[in-house]
Amino acid sequence: MSLPLTRPLSISRLKAFPTVGSLKTSLSRQFNKSLWPPVSIATMGTTASRPQPVPPLLFPTTGFELIDPSDKVEEEALSTFHPGDYYPMHLGDIVRERYQVVAKLGYGTTSTVWLARDLTRYWTLKVYKASVKQAHELAIFRHLQQSASSSNHPGLENIRRLEDSFTVRSPSGTEHVVMVMTPLGMSLRSFRERQAAKVFSPTFTMVAVDQALVGLNFLHAIADVVHTDLHAGNLLIGIQDESILSGVEDDSIHKPSARKQNSDGTVTYVSQYMLGGLGPIQICDFGQARIGELHSGPAMPIPYRAPEVILKMPWGREVDMWSLGLMTWDLLEKKPLFDVYDAEDPDLNDAHHLAALTVLLETPPVAFQEQSLECKKYWDEKGNWIGPVPLPQLEDLSRQITRLEGYDKLKFLSFVGTLLNWDPVERMSTSQAYDHVWLKDFRTGLDERERAAHEK
Repeated sequence: MSLPLTRPLSISRLKAFPTVGSLKTSLSRQFNKSLWPPVSIATMGTTASRPQPVPPLLFPTTGFELIDPSDKVEEEALSTFHPGDYYPMHLGDIVRERYQVVAKLGYGTTSTVWLARDLTRYWTLKVYKASVKQAHELAIFRHLQQSASSSNHPGLENIRRLEDSFTVRSPSGTEHVVMVMTPLGMSLRSFRERQAAKVFSPTFTMVAVDQALVGLNFLHAIADVVHTDLHAGNLLIGIQDESILSGVEDDSIHKPSARKQNSDGTVTYVSQYMLGGLGPIQICDFGQARIGELHSGPAMPIPYRAPEVILKMPWGREVDMWSLGLMTWDLLEKKPLFDVYDAEDPDLNDAHHLAALTVLLETPPVAFQEQSLECKKYWDEKGNWIGPVPLPQLEDLSRQITRLEGYDKLKFLSFVGTLLNWDPVERMSTSQAYDHVWLKDFRTGLDERERAAHEK
């Protein structure tokens, strides 16, 4: 079921909350369909209609901190790092005779991310490692584009767009897939770490979840896509003011970031944060996404795994709703619900995870257990825990909520509790979660405050 065509709450509306000076444009009118779909797949990777590049910027060769060559920084510190696997990008490089690289924005296990500019605007370049021969994420983006071509769903504004795609060859001969996308600001995870309390206010949390749900509804109801990797690190805040991007470019020239010059001539740069934003929150990183309703096998980050994934059952879009429940908790509460990782014995991670869930959610229903023989490792026929690790000492969900009181606490507990259900069939769908009283009451209250402020 897709959602009604109303825009989710805008981050920018929080500037004046709860006293708003004027009545904002209706949410449905805020939705700009011209932002989607992106450029036709037929023109991706071609040189047709490309603007001529502006004169290239000159970047400093001195005046920055040099990191000790023996130190491992950024992607080098990842356990999956192999020399020569990442593309040896340099600030100032001109890619495909169009995009000049002006700053490094981040890195991950499969790619590095860079800010670039052309004649008219700024772009983000996601450059894959050579070992990633076929970017699965690119196939997902193409599928999303096809799904979006005949849709005016409001969630399109909450899904990251793809603009171009091509391959580049490194000096050593390795080929790397490059995806060009609109630049975005900080992830909610990075933004949260910059808050004084290391968590968001209840107001911001509800706005973020509201927007994530609208984007997720497009993925589930229109595109038939399961994200599988939904967390605060993959929700990025949109940028409405391009002066933020020009500021990053200016810093790269006048206040260059630290870097390490390697013996093979490559340079490892320290990434820059993209501060600011206030645009729509966008779901990003579709590298682990799946198309279709039913899947099997490993999926999801370890702390966010749904029970059916841990227990090797078939799984579907309901795993995203499980992730949404945990993410909602993490946005509002500083302490995670449970700690499931045992660095000394990672083979017991499944047991630690299921033990924590047994304490928080009680023993899973018999009908759920009957779907996997794995359950016999952890519960006996009477539902008693028999797993290889003891049950942890955890307070129930209600006692762990510290940021809310009274009816607000009950509504939040109901929202999270209905998502964190053993049985995926019993979890709320995106449309049900969007209509939950926790979010609906907030949207109604905000609209009433805006209307009252406008009438004064």
